Amino acid sequence: MKYYEVFISAENQEQADMILNSLLEKKIVTGGQFINTPARFWWKGKINDMKEYLIITSFTTEKQKDAIIADVRKTSVEDIPMIRFFEFDGNEELLKWIDETVV
Repeated sequence: MKYYEVFISAENQEQADMILNSLLEKKIVTGGQFINTPARFWWKGKINDMKEYLIITSFTTEKQKDAIIADVRKTSVEDIPMIRFFEFDGNEELLKWIDETVV
């Protein structure tokens, strides 16, 4: 089985909470941490500055990738939600927890 750490963008804490809660209710991620930081990026031909921008981090399995993408697209208010998956190998206890938590 393949395991992934997933990173999901959110425009603010309220949006991040909505996204993570939706994923948790479906048991397709283990939980989540929020990284809150300012951001600066190109958008529609100009540089955007955001005082608050969040990244949700969590763990999941390969089986749930498509479901996570579909759910975030439905829940996020962003035109292009950034959803990134990084395959990893971890300690036995972590992998067991993921197996027991994610449907």
